[in-house]
Amino acid sequence: DQAEGLRRLLDPNALRVVTISAGQGSSGKTGAIINLAGALAELGRDVLILDENPAAQGVTAALGMKPRFDLEDVIRRERDLDEVIVRGPAGILILPLARGARSLSRLPAREQQWLVDRCGRLGFPVDTLLVDATPGSTSALLWFGKATQEVIVLAGGSPAAITAAYTLIKRLSGEFGRREFHILVSDIASESAARTIFSNMARTARRYLQVSLDFMGHIPPDDKLQHAARLHLPVVAAFPGAAAAASFRRLAQAVSDWPHSGKDGSGFDDFMRRLIHSSRAHSAAAQTSL
Repeated sequence: DQAEGLRRLLDPNALRVVTISAGQGSSGKTGAIINLAGALAELGRDVLILDENPAAQGVTAALGMKPRFDLEDVIRRERDLDEVIVRGPAGILILPLARGARSLSRLPAREQQWLVDRCGRLGFPVDTLLVDATPGSTSALLWFGKATQEVIVLAGGSPAAITAAYTLIKRLSGEFGRREFHILVSDIASESAARTIFSNMARTARRYLQVSLDFMGHIPPDDKLQHAARLHLPVVAAFPGAAAAASFRRLAQAVSDWPHSGKDGSGFDDFMRRLIHSSRAHSAAAQTSL
């Protein structure tokens, strides 16, 4: 209702949900999420990464960890939610949900409510969700992003990477109806060069897709970024003075300064309720199209 919406707009602790996505063949998405999470945690944000990727390809693997459980174990009531959430370095928390995300649309009403209630009783605060979603329309989390998430698209500096990023924007706008995207240009030395890439993308997207793009900054080439990845750490923790660390700090500050839209909800339980609802809607739409 209107009162609840106003409360969320005015609540500085309202949950913020952000997806970082990248075009076909890009290997920088998971690393960008880890580095943004580290920078947000450094700012004092309580960050939880939702990782929809298989364990061997996901955030925990990139951080040198092997999760034993995921959301499916919570849904089956074999593990408590706090047991499944992985404590990573630099204050980063990760919820693996590769199997569990696929089960949400099939949950009976009673089980849905149980899971929502459990998500409302986390043993620690969460004010920022970062989503590492699997690509394609089968992703439960990208479907959820249709109405509620901010989406940052990672665009590399090469022509192939720029084309891949634009193709992703075209697909997401077509499949999920998104009309606004944030652009982070990676592996480019100067902000002026990054802005040139962004301006060309924004002009094309506005003309052909009726989509609005927002410039979020750039990540320069930095060997400290790769070194931090080998150490299984975000760059702000491994090399605080690195150029890439400064870029991710600026990105984290920009994300923190976004006004709350009122769509993200007031807590993790509200997020889970909306995720279940959207998963069921997606499943129904997929069945109808068969």
